[in-house]
Amino acid sequence: MDPRELLRQAFPSYGPDWDAAIDAGVDVSLLEENLRLTPTERLEQLQRMTELYEALRPKGDSNDAADA
Repeated sequence: MDPRELLRQAFPSYGPDWDAAIDAGVDVSLLEENLRLTPTERLEQLQRMTELYEALRPKGDSNDAADA
């Protein structure tokens, strides 16, 4: 079964923009999951992702905007 059809069955339609997002391939389950978090939990998640990015980024990478 098409993943978009599965998303339509699992999540209610919140209007044409929501449906268009599903049609465009957006995984709305991730939106729903993140909207269940408090703002503090979202910031904590962002901090963890930033730390992971920094840990995995090659050392000496000068493509950082802060270096510009």
